[in-house]
Parts: sequence; C-alpha cells; structure tokens
Amino acid sequence: MLIVHLHDAGFFPIQWAPKAADSVPGRTFVRPSAKGTLRVFVPAEGQEVELYAGSLAHGELRYRGPVPGETELRQLLLAALSGPPR
Repeated sequence: MLIVHLHDAGFFPIQWAPKAADSVPGRTFVRPSAKGTLRVFVPAEGQEVELYAGSLAHGELRYRGPVPGETELRQLLLAALSGPPR
C-alpha cells in the first residue's frame, strides 16, 4: 500500500545502484520539486522507510521509521523539505 501512496504523491521508481555490497535490497522512489528532490527507500523486508531530501546522490536523511498510512506519509513529505531531520 505504501507504494500506491508514494505514486499518488508524485513519486516514481528509479534504478539505484547500492554503494556497498552489503546494502539492503529494496526499491527507491524520487520526486523532484522546486524546493529539492525527495528520495524514499523502501526495503524489500520490513516496515521502515528512509526519506532523504536534497540532491539525489547526496541527500540528507530526514526520516527513518515506519509510515502507518497516507496521512502520515504526506506529513513526513511536507516536513522533509522544510525542517530539520527527525
């Protein structure tokens, strides 16, 4: 369901090459905007996501944790571009 919420929020999947051989398998989604790029990593297993803001390659981690629903996801996305990391 999270993937559907990301799609509805304007994210699209990208092919992201992991930096390390021991990286966690999963999918990466991005949404560019005038304020910057948001990148969300959704692990293949587990319920936590990682949300980054800034450039695609050097984004700053803004949130790591669960996203229970669409309302919470939208709040996280708004906060990611405007506030300090959580």
